[in-house]
Amino acid sequence: MKRKRTVKIITILTVITAVITVISAAYEFLLPGFLSFVLRLDAKEASSIGIIGGADGPTAVYLTGQPPLRMITAVFALLTAAGTICRHLLLKEEKIN
Repeated sequence: MKRKRTVKIITILTVITAVITVISAAYEFLLPGFLSFVLRLDAKEASSIGIIGGADGPTAVYLTGQPPLRMITAVFALLTAAGTICRHLLLKEEKIN
């Protein structure tokens, strides 16, 4: 009984981490490509936007700092893989017993 509950919890957490991985990867890789295709921005337009909205000092550091999305994607992908392996091993052990 306790093992079935453990497998259920691991399954739920694995699905949640998989969803976060997919969303993070889509936000990091697919969204910029899609937006550049839809908006059709070239280098001149993008540079003028940067000049007009320029900032200096601490504001520039704050604005240019980005969260490490690749690291977040990698961590959640590893958690998804670990959850899948753990669930597989628990179910395999349950079948043996």
